[in-house]
Amino acid sequence: MPKNPTIIDFEIIWKKINQSLTQEEEILLSEWLNESPAHQRYLDNAMQYHIGYSGFTGNKTETDKAWKTLKNNGFKGNQRNSRWIITLSAAAAAIFLIVTFLFSSKKIENLPVTAINGKLIKPGTNQATLILNDGSVYDLTSSKNLLLTEGGSEIKSEGTKLQYTKKKVNHRKIKYNTLSIPRGGEFFLQLADGTKVWLNSETVLRYPVQFVGNERRVELTGEAFFEVARNEKVPFLVESGEQTVKVLGTEFNISSYKENPIIYTTLVKGSIEVFINNKPGIKQTLVPNEQNSISKIDAQITKQKVDTYQYVAWKEGRFVFEDQNLAEIMKILSKWYDVNVVFAREDLKNLRFTGNLQRYSDFGEILKKIQRTNEVEFIIENKQITIR
Repeated sequence: MPKNPTIIDFEIIWKKINQSLTQEEEILLSEWLNESPAHQRYLDNAMQYHIGYSGFTGNKTETDKAWKTLKNNGFKGNQRNSRWIITLSAAAAAIFLIVTFLFSSKKIENLPVTAINGKLIKPGTNQATLILNDGSVYDLTSSKNLLLTEGGSEIKSEGTKLQYTKKKVNHRKIKYNTLSIPRGGEFFLQLADGTKVWLNSETVLRYPVQFVGNERRVELTGEAFFEVARNEKVPFLVESGEQTVKVLGTEFNISSYKENPIIYTTLVKGSIEVFINNKPGIKQTLVPNEQNSISKIDAQITKQKVDTYQYVAWKEGRFVFEDQNLAEIMKILSKWYDVNVVFAREDLKNLRFTGNLQRYSDFGEILKKIQRTNEVEFIIENKQITIR
């Protein structure tokens, strides 16, 4: 009479991955592993998968489909039960591996209260500071309107965008304005030539009130998406750190924060040329769905094919992360939610995640989605987030 197969709780697999098994659980796991080489292969693959990937999309359609697939291939358990009992054939093990991290092995119902002085940590808003050529400073928020005239252009703000309209040709000295976006802010700008610019948090753009001469040149620190008004006779140039981007009329994103060692330029539409400032003979031409990278350390220039949505989704109200490490993810989130992040251990920075999140969600909801992977825990105290 054949021996009944060992029944194992998936939580034991999870605890093995995290090296937290009791002596009794080690014995049970050993019995299960000895029953079939497929069980050992499953454990090996699960551990390798855990090292390389975690997901926090929480997409109900995906999880329902995955659950149906499991049940059709030998998985026994209760979807509503936070502890799943599993018996795995070789086929079921392979299928289960694919969807393991769409679920959580234990429920996370609550996080510590996400609060700053009793108020929820909220997403960023439309806010910016405008600095005129003479040094005058204007605060631009959703509650303030502005109407000025400078350098032959009308300057108008309604709290969510800043717009320049050329009223007369200015042949005198070019006047520059600067738009500065703080942490937890974003703003939309329309330049005098009709070019549209979406500016992300912690971004500064310096630009002429009116473009004069044979080029249209602006200076960027931070991140911005450009939709450049086409003018084949007068190219549009963006200086950002060690590089200059030259276009005639196109759509692209530049991420050039001072603290980041690499400048990324991602092309959505049209074509652009990217130059290294101190090596004008070295350049790259990009076509749609290509991304250019320039290292600030050694001035190396490379390009690759990418899914552009991941890099421009921020202007559409989404955070899209594709196999990104937690350090980079939290750096992006901290700019938008204006919080400080501390890692209890250095190795936690290298955990990798994939997810598609709403940019305007409460910060606590985003942390819950990440915490449900059981990889990390967030401790929130005022504006500091500790990850352990």
